[in-house]
Amino acid sequence: MPLQQSVRQTGQVLLTVLCLLVMGEQLLAQGRVTGTDPRSIGQRKLGVSRTLQLEILMQPQPLYRVRAQEWGRILQELGYSPRFRAPEPGEKMRVEQEQERGRLVTRVVGGMTPTGAITIGGRSYSIADKSALAKVLQNLKESGSSEADGDPRWSLSEQQFDEVRELMQVPMTGVVRISSLGPTLRSLGLPPDLPITYREDAYQKSLAAAPASAPDEIDLDGVSRGTALALLLAQYGLGFRPIMTRDGGYAVEVAIGGEADGLWPVGWRTQESTPDLVPGYLRSIPFSLEDANVQTVLEAVAGHLELPLYEATFALAKADRVPDALVITRDKKMAPFQMLLDVARIHELGFAVRADEAGRIFLWITTAEESAAFEERFAHVRDRR
Repeated sequence: MPLQQSVRQTGQVLLTVLCLLVMGEQLLAQGRVTGTDPRSIGQRKLGVSRTLQLEILMQPQPLYRVRAQEWGRILQELGYSPRFRAPEPGEKMRVEQEQERGRLVTRVVGGMTPTGAITIGGRSYSIADKSALAKVLQNLKESGSSEADGDPRWSLSEQQFDEVRELMQVPMTGVVRISSLGPTLRSLGLPPDLPITYREDAYQKSLAAAPASAPDEIDLDGVSRGTALALLLAQYGLGFRPIMTRDGGYAVEVAIGGEADGLWPVGWRTQESTPDLVPGYLRSIPFSLEDANVQTVLEAVAGHLELPLYEATFALAKADRVPDALVITRDKKMAPFQMLLDVARIHELGFAVRADEAGRIFLWITTAEESAAFEERFAHVRDRR
C-alpha cells in the first residue's frame, strides 16, 4: 500500500474514533445512557442539579380562581412560579422526573380541592398548612420525593402506589452472583418498561467493584421484584425509590442510602402476626451457647423457623456490627424470638420477619438504626396479598 494512502486511511480511522468519543460524551452529558449497566448505552445518569416545576390542576369555577390567586401569592413568596390550569382528559396528579439540557427537572402536578386546598402526593394542604407544604416542595426540589415529610409513598397517589406495588410483585428466579452493580442488576432481567435511573453520587458508586462485605451470591428464587431489587442494592449501600415518567409509567431511581434514608424497604410488615405465620416463633427450645458465633446462631434460628435469612451486609459492616464477628452466650430454654431479641439488644442489631410484595416471608437482619427507621416510616404499610 502506498505510504500516502496508508496515512490518509489512518487519519480517517482516527477521525472516526474521535467523533465516536465526542458523541459518547454528549450522550452522557444529556443523560441519555440507559439500561441496567450504568456504562451501557441507554442508562440515564441523573445529575445533582435539579429544578422544580409546579402545576396545579383546577376547575374553572370562580371559587377555584380566587383560591388560585391566593395560592399564587403564597407560592411565589416561597420561591415557586406555579401554573394553574384545567386538567387534560384523564390526566392524573403525579410527580415525574425529566432531563432538560443536562438539568434534572422534578415536575409536580398537583390538584385543587373544592375547599381550595392543594393536593400533592395524596395529601392535601390548606393555606394554614403552607409551612408543611413548603417543606414538601423543598424536599421534592432537592431529592425528587417528599420522604422528609414522612410520606411512605414517595409522593405517589394511593392508586399510583398500588400500581407500583403490583409491578414489584413479579417473582425472581435462581441465584444472583454479586459482582459490580451493572452485571448484578442485569441478571434480574428487569423489563424495559421499568427503567433504572441513577442519582449522580449513586452512579459513581455503581461503577466500583462490589464491597468486600457483600456475599458472593444471594438466592432470590421466588422473591418478588421490589424486595429483590432493594435487597441487592442494600449489599452496595444503595437503595431505590419509584418515580413517575412523563408517559405515565414508572421507573426506579437508585440512590445512596437505605431505609433510614426513605428508600424502598427490604420487605414489609405482614398482614398476620408473626406467631400466626411462624408457629415456632414463640415456642421455647434449648440453647447451649458459649461465645457462639452470632452469624451461626442466626442461621440456626432461621433454619429452625424454616425462613430464608437475608442481611443488610453493607450497613452492618459500616456500623461495625457484622454478625460473623460477634458472639453470644446463652444456656437455657427460650423462644427463637427471645434469642433474636437478646442478640439485637446486646449488639445493637435490628431484626424482623417481613413479607415481600407477594407475601413471601423471610427473616431480615439489619442495624438498629435502619430497623427503627423502618418502624417509623413503613410499619403501617403492610403486604397486600
